[in-house]
Amino acid sequence: MNELREFAQHKADFDKFHTTILAISADDVEHARVGWEKGSRRQFRVLADPDLAAIKAYGLLHKNGFRGSDIAIRTAILLDRNGREQWRYVSDTVTDVPTYKQVIPALEKLPTN
Repeated sequence: MNELREFAQHKADFDKFHTTILAISADDVEHARVGWEKGSRRQFRVLADPDLAAIKAYGLLHKNGFRGSDIAIRTAILLDRNGREQWRYVSDTVTDVPTYKQVIPALEKLPTN
């Protein structure tokens, strides 16, 4: 949840790039709501994906990743206005979390049109 808090703290910086932040959680709706309220501080949406459909579609499933349960690999993805992926940071470990300081330089390099 730390990455959600950090992104929420820097929402104004993301807004300068006309960026919409969207978090996708492998948790159920109730846990995603907690992430929205406490993590993102209601600054951006946190979607529940308990069936892992979006997580699988982006190739971010870590099978048996936590106590035998499938989990999502922590990732930050930047899409352009047409929904095409332009940049991706995939965590190597559970504690390796994409940060604001990694995402902003990637945003600066994206084409503006």
